[in-house]
Amino acid sequence: MINEWWTGRRNLYLVGAGLMILLSALLLGGAVIYQPGLCAICALLVLLLAFTIRHPHRISYIVLLSTAVSVDYLYSGSVFGIEILSLYKLGILALLAPCILIYGISTKFVYPVLALIGLLVITFFFSTWLPPLTTSIAVKSFIGLSLPFFFLLIKWKKEVAERQMKIICLLPAVSVAVGAVLQVLHMHSLLDVEFTGAVRLQGANIPPHLAMLAFLGTAIPFVELKRSGANPKFFYTVMVINFAILIGTGTRGPILAMVFLALYYFYDLAREYLKGKAHLILPLGGAVLVIGAAVLLQWNNMKKRSFERSTDDAIDLSGRSEAWTYFLNTVDGHSLAGRGLGAVTVANDGSLFAGFVVPHNEYIRFYVDTGFVGASLLFLSLLIVFYKIFKALPAPMKPYYFGLILAFLIYSFSDNTLSTVQSVIPFCWYLNGLYRYTRPGSNDSS
Repeated sequence: MINEWWTGRRNLYLVGAGLMILLSALLLGGAVIYQPGLCAICALLVLLLAFTIRHPHRISYIVLLSTAVSVDYLYSGSVFGIEILSLYKLGILALLAPCILIYGISTKFVYPVLALIGLLVITFFFSTWLPPLTTSIAVKSFIGLSLPFFFLLIKWKKEVAERQMKIICLLPAVSVAVGAVLQVLHMHSLLDVEFTGAVRLQGANIPPHLAMLAFLGTAIPFVELKRSGANPKFFYTVMVINFAILIGTGTRGPILAMVFLALYYFYDLAREYLKGKAHLILPLGGAVLVIGAAVLLQWNNMKKRSFERSTDDAIDLSGRSEAWTYFLNTVDGHSLAGRGLGAVTVANDGSLFAGFVVPHNEYIRFYVDTGFVGASLLFLSLLIVFYKIFKALPAPMKPYYFGLILAFLIYSFSDNTLSTVQSVIPFCWYLNGLYRYTRPGSNDSS
């Protein structure tokens, strides 16, 4: 009965969407005389929506590829009074809404969305608001944080999920390619030179954002290579390319986060090699050579970023220790319910470097916003999702999947993994695809 209800709603939606597109075209035709620029943008959106209805899976590829570009750093202004990143997220939601209605959703992984609703309730009823925090900031933070978790719910077909997972592995290379084109057009620099003198690859992003893409593009192949029927040539190739890009960004957090995953990989390969699988000497030796070359090429950069600037820490954390102390001080006396969702985005009164709009630590972020209660609720919801996927995986994939999740959780100590488009959207998309593509009968109604 649920399936019949959903089919009826979907058919009704398709008819309604067609009428809306027709009406929009008529209105745009009349309004173009008065607002040609606005009408051109709206016309493009209408065409994309029409394309989505006809080819929903293809628009998902376009949306996923768009995360290879940090739109808010390429264009820092606003459009029609809306900041570009918020407009980008609204555009993603508009384009994927038809996909949700056509393919349907599963509530199996709805826990993070429910947790964020809980955080909003905590904010309005229990938090002691930081003075600069407003209702609009709290609501905007809720929408921006919850949107990526809706990508956990879409019931993609198995073959679509497979292509999406491969696209995620290609995102770092796409970013570098787009960055090279923008460099030629003098619109954006492919490389970033820090005040320390370190040269960092950034592609069509900033170095930390490209590092997030490269982190996932390096870690995911470890999991996928253990899948029965996986394409080893593709995944080994993208793994090496993405690791080279990751090293090129000079970002230390994700590299350190993957140490346990890499160690298990070496252990697993060595164990299989000792059992008589002599052909594994190639990936084993290749991995040693790649890591050795990376260390040699980036050693000077890492020294500049870690040891050459005088700080109070043994290792230069790029201002993180000062920022963490500052943000933690803002929640003193309010540790249970925090200072309100979005409080961290307005907490920096100029005492910190302007780049610290948020703490670069997701545990501190949600602790400041909604205290122990809210942070525990959110991360518990994520652990439930991780565990449900873990149970559905075949045995050979489980250790590598565990390593990926552990690496992501470690990475969250040093960067904005749950609040940056280049991290959380591909990550949630992959988790959903991993479950859909791995689970038998993945196109059913569950």
